[in-house]
Amino acid sequence: MNDLLHEVLSAHGGLERWRSATTVHGRVRTGGLLIRTRVPGNRMADYRITVDVQQSRTVLDPFPRDGRRGVFEDGTARIENDGGEVISSRENARAPFFGPSGLRRNFRWDALDAAYFAGYAMWNYLTAPYLLTRDDVEVSEGKRWQESGQTWRRLHAHFSPRTPTHSPRQTFYFDEEGLLRRHDYVAEVVGRWARAAHYSTDHVHADGFVFPTRRWVRPIGPGNRPLPLPTLVSLQLSDLRVEF
Repeated sequence: MNDLLHEVLSAHGGLERWRSATTVHGRVRTGGLLIRTRVPGNRMADYRITVDVQQSRTVLDPFPRDGRRGVFEDGTARIENDGGEVISSRENARAPFFGPSGLRRNFRWDALDAAYFAGYAMWNYLTAPYLLTRDDVEVSEGKRWQESGQTWRRLHAHFSPRTPTHSPRQTFYFDEEGLLRRHDYVAEVVGRWARAAHYSTDHVHADGFVFPTRRWVRPIGPGNRPLPLPTLVSLQLSDLRVEF
């Protein structure tokens, strides 16, 4: 295993503990320009989340309204009622974001679009850095990076098409304690131009793991520096717990 990846896994709970975990639960409050414009009414303002650690599955509850929940699972998005009955579903939910069907999605997402985006993204966020140990992810250490008066170490990750994620190539930044501070990617379902710097702070301990609870996303400008505005997505996580 890459030495830096081993260090950051230890800082976030340790590889063996991650391997034994089954689900992460929490509460999420979401805002930002992207959510306000693509998801009318901000149906993601406040919801409970359950993420499977060992497979790509996320449940958002309630979503898009009380009595319904959004489910992302292995590339499929669906809306269920509280009893688990499927109300609507979409196989290969990523494909409609591209080509002619993607034109409408440049302005507005339906509930299945939003469930897909939030589902795969939150699965990525809440399983990182364990996500980087998957067999279909290649990692290498990059040059150190200076920001905010600190020196951060960087891991470059190359994801295969089998992993539902933002883009094939991403970069993760870790501070001197090995904690995740920044994550760069292209949010391809938003647009191939959507280069984003995703920041993480306010790390907390939960059942032997460490998670950042305050997150925000800014566009990347010249010199790989974030632009001061707008905040594309903001996330506030709470009530985190892990099951085994």
